[in-house]
Amino acid sequence: MSSRKPAIIIAICWSVFLLAGASVPGDALRNVEVFTYDKLLHIAGFAVFAYLWLRCFPGQLLKIGILGAAFGLFIEAYQHVMPIGRFFDLYDALADLAGLALGTGIFLIATNRKRRIQTDPPTNEQL
Repeated sequence: MSSRKPAIIIAICWSVFLLAGASVPGDALRNVEVFTYDKLLHIAGFAVFAYLWLRCFPGQLLKIGILGAAFGLFIEAYQHVMPIGRFFDLYDALADLAGLALGTGIFLIATNRKRRIQTDPPTNEQL
């Protein structure tokens, strides 16, 4: 568990960062050009979320996916009830799911490649 501690701290910090970003008042976002790509930010944010948490708990794909989806829905509900000029957006939640799927896919490709490199016998060219 201690070897996972830095990874868990990073994953928690990223989760807090996502929540903090969702807490920015809507008025503050209207003048920022980058936020016109809102759905891409959701996808990227939740792809990183999935990847970081899967690095901490690699055998928990389904649990991380369910918790990530619940976190995304929580953020949307939070935005709706808080007086910050933001609202629940189903398309944001769907972008969060797309990000979770993307991050999971990247994690699976990266870990499969790492596993293959570690287990493949050397070829004649490598010797």
